[in-house]
This record gives sequence, C-alpha cells and structure tokens, in this order.
Amino acid sequence: MGRSSNGTARGITRHFALSATALAGACALISGCGLSPEQEADAIEQGILSSPGSEDLWATIKTHYPDDFADLVGRLRALDNQERADATRTEAVAAEWLRDFFARIGTDAVKAPPKAMLVWSATEGELYSALQRASQDQCAAMTMGEWVYVDDKQGAVAAAITRRNAAMVRAAAAGRDTPEAYAAPDEADFEQLGKAISATGIAPDLQAALGSDAAMEALPPEDQCKVGVAVYTGLTALPDDLEPRVAAYMLSPL
Repeated sequence: MGRSSNGTARGITRHFALSATALAGACALISGCGLSPEQEADAIEQGILSSPGSEDLWATIKTHYPDDFADLVGRLRALDNQERADATRTEAVAAEWLRDFFARIGTDAVKAPPKAMLVWSATEGELYSALQRASQDQCAAMTMGEWVYVDDKQGAVAAAITRRNAAMVRAAAAGRDTPEAYAAPDEADFEQLGKAISATGIAPDLQAALGSDAAMEALPPEDQCKVGVAVYTGLTALPDDLEPRVAAYMLSPL
C-alpha cells in the first residue's frame, strides 16, 4: 500500500474483479464444424457479445478496443474442439485475457476526463458496497488488492462488477483519446478526503489503519471490508471538482 502525506492510504485501490457471467460467452462456443474461418470467428464473437448480464461490457470493449477484442476471439479460435467444449478451459483463457487487458488500459483510465472519471469512481464505490452486502471476505480481498471472482448466483455483485468494468473501459478510451493531466492531490485534498471518510461513520481506529500495510493486514476481513467501503464512499462524497483528481491518484496502477 502507498501512503499519502497525511496517512490516507492509496494502496487499497489496485484491484480487479470478474464475474462468471463476464466469461459465459467464452463457454458458449460451437465446435466450428462445417464453418469457414470467418463464420467461426463470427460465431465466437456473437457468443461473447451475448454473455448474459455482461453484454454492455463486451460491447464496450469491442467498440473502444476492437483490435484487442479481435485478439480474444483469435485466442478462442485457436483452441481445439475438445478445449472449447471444456468450460473451465475457455473461462481460463478469457480470464487471462481480461486480466492482461485491464492491466494494460489502467494507465489510460486514470487520465480520463473528469466526467468519465466520476462515473468510474462511482462504480467503484457501488461495487464495494455490493460486495460488503454479499461477501465480506471478498470485499476484504478486494480492499487488500487481490483479484475477486464471483459466480452468476451473486447477481447484484456480478451486475456491479460489469458496471464497474465497463466504466473503466470507457474511462480508459477517453483517457487515451483526450488525456487529462491531473495534478497530484495536495495536503488539503487529502485532509478533505480524510474528513469525507470519517463522515461515513468508520471507527477512528480503522481509519487510522489507512496508510500502513501492516496495520491493514492485521485487521480481520470484516474490518478490512469496512475500510474499503468507507474509502470509496468518502471518495464519491467529494466535490465534483476535486473527486476526479483524487480518484485518478487512488485508482492509478501501483
């Protein structure tokens, strides 16, 4: 975890989450029997785009990153028929591709213009809150920078993940096309964030753990989750002219 000048932690921010529905299209692949290479690629593409609950995410990726999307289709086409029939195998290919993709677009995402940054920041807060209601262990894992996977039985969380991921893709595309040069937050900005975090009602000892890796790691999962929720709730409570700059810092790749 990083630490700001007043002890407000930055390090709970570099995380990612995937839902099974985001990968479902990768598992609905046909064998390709009797199809031309072009027809086979189109069938795979349509399978991905029609993933239940994740249509917006995949359509957003295809729209803003068509070459990357084509690369995923190509990776799935490269599987043999037996591999395509194995849901575990196709999910693994799609998950690896998504991890690499989001790692690559992160530096553009934090350059997104304020409007796109505000949307992305809001979806981060919504995701933490959804995870807190559904699984404090997963919420804690995300707070501590670990990858989180949920299945499609966790409908509210899966939907929150899809919204967050799509918002990050849009932010990255906007940051790539019209990058914003955000100044680093100063002491006054961090003080305002600290007050916003306090206003969520988080216990003072939990807020004090921010900025210390050791202190955060020593907390039980329930409290780690509370910290993550409080940080992003506080972040989204900042004025709209301040939140994008602080969010860019908080969400930047470590």
